[in-house]
Amino acid sequence: MNEKKELSTSERISWALGQATGRQFITALVSTYILIFMTDVFGVAAGAAGVIMTAATVWDAINDPIMGGLADRTKSRWGTYRPYLLLIPLPLSIVSVLLFAAPDLSSTGKIVYAAVLYICYGMLVTAIEIPYYAILPTMSKNEMERNDVISLATFIASIMILIVTSFTTNFVSVLGGDNPAKGYMILVAIGAVLMCITSWIAFAKCKERHTVDVTHEEHVFKSAAKLLKVKEMYPMIAFWCVGCILFQIIMSSSVYYCMYYLMNPGLIATYMLVISISGMVGVMVLMPILLRKVKGSMKKAVTMTQSIAIVCYLILFFVGGKSIPALYVLTFIACMFSTMTNAFRPMTVFGMTDYVYKTTGDQLNGTISAIGGFSYKCGTAISNAILAGVLAATGYIANAIGQEPEAVLIGINSVRFLVPLAASVLYIIFIQFYPEKKMQELAANSEKKPPNPVASGRISEPPNSNPLPVNVP
Repeated sequence: MNEKKELSTSERISWALGQATGRQFITALVSTYILIFMTDVFGVAAGAAGVIMTAATVWDAINDPIMGGLADRTKSRWGTYRPYLLLIPLPLSIVSVLLFAAPDLSSTGKIVYAAVLYICYGMLVTAIEIPYYAILPTMSKNEMERNDVISLATFIASIMILIVTSFTTNFVSVLGGDNPAKGYMILVAIGAVLMCITSWIAFAKCKERHTVDVTHEEHVFKSAAKLLKVKEMYPMIAFWCVGCILFQIIMSSSVYYCMYYLMNPGLIATYMLVISISGMVGVMVLMPILLRKVKGSMKKAVTMTQSIAIVCYLILFFVGGKSIPALYVLTFIACMFSTMTNAFRPMTVFGMTDYVYKTTGDQLNGTISAIGGFSYKCGTAISNAILAGVLAATGYIANAIGQEPEAVLIGINSVRFLVPLAASVLYIIFIQFYPEKKMQELAANSEKKPPNPVASGRISEPPNSNPLPVNVP
């Protein structure tokens, strides 16, 4: 492992802020509230909302690798990945605001409107998320340094998640009054402004130091096919997807859990605050201690954290609705460990980026980030589809607090606790395929005989950072 420090303080802060403030604000808002916005505010049927999210994921399976290949092949005086930090925030901001516009349309019109905007939103998130993850390995080859930056970004993201998930209902009420759609639009606009500012600062401050030439004539799907020849990628794709399901199902189902299972919408802010604060404690306090204790082993860290979460979720399924203090305490403990998936995912994505480069000679940062991003969005879509499907199948009635059929209550309770339990079990299983030992062996060999990529012609000179027009292929 290269111990040389390469990142300046301004680069660390700029990347973390760009990755985790405004963009995370919007992502948390969409991930947590888009389903209940569609069903309870916009008037889209739960089943239709689930179909929209599934369709968007199918399209992501096509466009994510294309975006990753495009990012890897971008050449400009701004660099390979930096241009997207400048160009994408504004259109993403516009689409995000329109996603919560809720115009007065027919039932079919609402479905079409929601589908088009949600798909466009997913494409634009891909277009900025991939470059953000792909640029970090080009900024520093020091794994520990990168992990420190990821931890900082995860902490900031936790603050954004805390604010959005805990207080969105209050913000919407204050900003929109009797018009919740207006409140949502103003709230997402605030996040959009923050995203533009922090992304443009990251564009100005972050520097690409380790870039690799990618064959422009090679089709993007050929690059993806080359990547998928690495057998360890398959269980890791599943790992990233399940980790997202684990986190997203907690966030999206908790709103329904408070409103309809506990029949107390006033608990939403407090309950989401418990989840968010526990996540911050887990990532910023427990995770560094744990990683030192297990000497950086992802396998041991994941197994230990998710085992504790599994026990808590099992108990919560039976007693969560009977005792609010027990619900808060056990949820706090469970989420301290389960929400570490937000940090484990990018750490393993970067780990696989290095592993693929060392084993194949091909550095496909954008393509790997695209697959990681697709896994994340796939997990989001699956979690929302599970919740929407259960609501539709059990006879959910929008805005009918205290009047839901018993089947709906059982379904919500199951989705809130049994689905995360199952996801934690799968998370433990898939991390066992992470090539940790091989990575250590490759690192040891590289220390004995350092590679000379410059001599081989693979490494290009750092791009000129002069702000001249960009030529994106």
